[in-house]
Amino acid sequence: MYSNKTNVNILTSILEQNCVEHIVVCPGSRNVPLVHNFNESPQFQCHPVTDERSAGFTALGIALTSPSTPVAVCVTSGSALLNLLPAVAEAAYQHLRLIIISADRPAQWIDQLDGQTLPQHRALEPYVAKSVSLPEPTDDEGRWYCNRLVNEAYIAMQRTNRPVHINVPISEPLFDFETEELEQERIVSYVDWSDDFNKETISLYQRKARRPMVIMGQVPRGIIPDDYTQELEEKAVVLYDQLSIDEMPCYLTDQMLCAMDGKDKALMPDFVVYFGGNTVSKRLRQFMRRLPKGCHVVMVDAEGELRDVGMNADFLIHGQMEQVVKDIYMTWLYDYEPASKYINAWYDLRTKVEELHEQYRPDYSSMLAVKLFEERYGEEGGLIHYANSMAVRLGCIYAQHYIYCNRGVNGIEGSLSTAAGAALAYQDASDDKIYCVTGDLSFFYDENALLQQQLTGNLRILLLNNHGGAIFNTLPGLAASDERDQLVAAHHDLNAEGICRQCGLTYKQVDSLAKLYNGIDWLGTVKSDRPVVVEVMTNADDDKRAYEEYFERFKTIK
Repeated sequence: MYSNKTNVNILTSILEQNCVEHIVVCPGSRNVPLVHNFNESPQFQCHPVTDERSAGFTALGIALTSPSTPVAVCVTSGSALLNLLPAVAEAAYQHLRLIIISADRPAQWIDQLDGQTLPQHRALEPYVAKSVSLPEPTDDEGRWYCNRLVNEAYIAMQRTNRPVHINVPISEPLFDFETEELEQERIVSYVDWSDDFNKETISLYQRKARRPMVIMGQVPRGIIPDDYTQELEEKAVVLYDQLSIDEMPCYLTDQMLCAMDGKDKALMPDFVVYFGGNTVSKRLRQFMRRLPKGCHVVMVDAEGELRDVGMNADFLIHGQMEQVVKDIYMTWLYDYEPASKYINAWYDLRTKVEELHEQYRPDYSSMLAVKLFEERYGEEGGLIHYANSMAVRLGCIYAQHYIYCNRGVNGIEGSLSTAAGAALAYQDASDDKIYCVTGDLSFFYDENALLQQQLTGNLRILLLNNHGGAIFNTLPGLAASDERDQLVAAHHDLNAEGICRQCGLTYKQVDSLAKLYNGIDWLGTVKSDRPVVVEVMTNADDDKRAYEEYFERFKTIK
């Protein structure tokens, strides 16, 4: 019988499945659930050592006999962990795979004069490749988080050949052992792409796939050649938004997922490869989290870090993105019959979505402003920066080109400054204009970017001003709060005329449909030695209506 502690059982199961064999265990009460589990499992050989200083070096000695095989050492809470530091430092410099497992008191009792409580998480840094502290899960998301942390630590040890530290807070009661069997925990397999054997492992899953899919998050422009993407689309369904692809047309990913809305299981993949960073589409992230059991999910990361977007990764490829994309494409090119039926099903959906997309013409709103802007300037070849929040979402609806956006952490700060920096870099190198499409909160938050006297007329700014954070109007349920407009959406009555006059910018305000056409044309054609701003004044309710009407259309697709 195993412990009743979920985090202890998750850790035990993952160590079992990764074939850890030797565990050095030290005496104590807080680590009893751990030691009990290790002794209960036929997978492990437990070696009791009383002195933690000696235990650390004992584990190191076992590791020296087989440097590629991990060895664990388990201690109780308090100062016991600190006694491992000399051995951990030695293992770090010898590049040995040690897994340090420390039992801990619940976080709320640290530094509260309770027995054997001190901060244990990260206590062994900088001599460990990674330090994690496991939660005590109470729901499925907590279980996933606990599982993910153990996998992250194990992968960090594989990637670096250095020790890692797994801290395990355990609440009382400690001595309940009623779990008959451990669950088979999800293992995320680490794949070093420089190893041909590892490549073949992924290739086997590729060749077996009958419903393959490639998902692309944000990547630097030009990293993935367009011809690779075009050719991949002949072998798999490829989903992306405009932060991923250079010259490919807008794929309408968000719209297709809106049309699906869980209705068609035949469109769900059985093999997914994810490249790149963040996506704009929340629906795409939710789609990944609904993937069926048995679907193999491969994450690609140049740093070998696990970023488990869909909460279901089972492979992590450590390799340069462009090389991995090329190799995966080559496997499908020469050793795979394309999943034509599956690809055609998505193509049919896309055709229906494109028809509705082309038919919709919004009334006067921020959405119409972006549509007209993209129709006028999207093909010019210059750089177009979108601010986060609603601006970039509108951009992903209409852009037919690569979008620049600070999507690493998705904040609204600095969008204007980033575009200004690009404009400074391009002043002497090109005649191309740098465009920035921004909402009002992002603009006013970052208005000091316009104080730079070196800025010239190659910077053109489309400012969408609906007097607050438009995206908050689209969040379900928030309208019920009396505080939404003032305290959440930050309603205001400002316009940009004053700051533009102060900074010597060329400025025009638009507040009607008739003026909008002229204003969009004027933005790119007016001659100016200083940046140009067109401020489109709209109503937040009209913006919300246009956006919601647009997406409601796709829900009618069958």
